[in-house]
Amino acid sequence: TGGAGGIGAATAARLMSDGACVFLLDRDKDALEDTLSGFQQRFGKDVVRSLVCDVTSEDQVSAAFDACALAFGGCDIFVANAGIASSAPFPETTLTLWKKNFDVLAEGYFLTARAAFKLMQIQGEGSIVFIGSKNGVAAANGAAAYASAKAAANHLARCLALEGAPHGIRVNIVNPDAVIKGSRIWDGDWRKERASAHGIDTGTELEEHYRKRSMLQRDVLPEDVAEAVYFFASDLSAKSTGNMLNVDAGNAQAFPR
Repeated sequence: TGGAGGIGAATAARLMSDGACVFLLDRDKDALEDTLSGFQQRFGKDVVRSLVCDVTSEDQVSAAFDACALAFGGCDIFVANAGIASSAPFPETTLTLWKKNFDVLAEGYFLTARAAFKLMQIQGEGSIVFIGSKNGVAAANGAAAYASAKAAANHLARCLALEGAPHGIRVNIVNPDAVIKGSRIWDGDWRKERASAHGIDTGTELEEHYRKRSMLQRDVLPEDVAEAVYFFASDLSAKSTGNMLNVDAGNAQAFPR
C-alpha cells in the first residue's frame, strides 16, 4: 500500500529486483500510473500490477486483494505502508484530525492486513511487514494524533504475530525516521508543521536538523527502509516474528528495549 510514494516505490523495486511479482496500491491515480509505467519499463509488464485503492474503504481493500490473488495466485508478502502525517499542539488537535490519522494509520492497516492474513491462512505461510515510525515508539512533541495512531498500528502487528504464528505467518515492523527525500508526505503541510515545531526553516535546515539529531548523523533514504523490508519479507528472517527494526540513523529514545 502507498506503492506510489517514496518508501512504497523503493520497496517495490527492491522486491522486484530479486524476482518478486508486485501489486501496487495507492489512492493517487496519477502517481500510481507513473510509478507503474516506470516499473513496467524497468522490470517488464508481467511482474507488476496496480490498482487505485483507499485503504480506509473495506470494499476497495477487498477488491484489491481479490485482484492480487487473481493476477499472481495469492499474497506471499504484504507491506502496509500507506500513510499520512499531521502535526498540531495537543490543545489544537481537532477530533477531525485525530480521526483522520487513525482512519489511515490504524484502521487502514487493520483492513489491509486482515485481507492479507486471510489469504496467507489459506496458503499456510506469509510475511507481513508494517511500516511504522520512530514516533510509534518514542513520544512526539506536537504530533499526538500521528504518534498515537502509529503506536496503535505497531501493537496491531504484535497481535497479528501471535495469531499468525500457528499458520506460518510472520509479522514484523520497520520503524523509519525522517525519510524526507523522495517522500510525498514531506511535500505538504507536514514539512512546514515539523519545521515550525522545531523552530527552524522549512528548506535545507530541516534535513540538516534531522541528520544532526541522529546518533550516526546520516540521512535516512527510502532505499534504506526498503532493505529492512526485504530482510523481513525474505527467508533471511525466517525465524523472526513480532520484531521491530529501526531505520532511523540512531535514536536512543526509540530503542525498542
